[in-house]
Amino acid sequence: MYIDIKNEKIIGIYADNEREGLIDVGIIPSPEEIPGKIPVMYYRNGAIVYEYEEAPEATEDGTETPPVPMDYGETVNGLIRRKYTLSEELAILRQRDTKAEEFEAYNAYAESCKEEARLLIEKQKH
Repeated sequence: MYIDIKNEKIIGIYADNEREGLIDVGIIPSPEEIPGKIPVMYYRNGAIVYEYEEAPEATEDGTETPPVPMDYGETVNGLIRRKYTLSEELAILRQRDTKAEEFEAYNAYAESCKEEARLLIEKQKH
């Protein structure tokens, strides 16, 4: 298994290492089950560790507290990162005039991510 980290927090887990900058961790340990807590994975000192955050509280009608509204920019960025690392994206943008086909493929993907983000945010509103 491979992980992608940002500021020690694990932001992605992958079965392959096709992306640059992933860390090979072998296996992912199971978190401890603590009632009312949600495990959050971090990578520290060469190992995966868990910190636990409060689980969302239930409201009177039995649903969870409303989720924090999604940020459009962060959502688009997260979707783009599924396929391109920041370094890959910057390289494509720098070479847009010399590698037009690669840029067009990237740009089409980025536009589809923008549309997907709009749909996700709209769906969250309802």
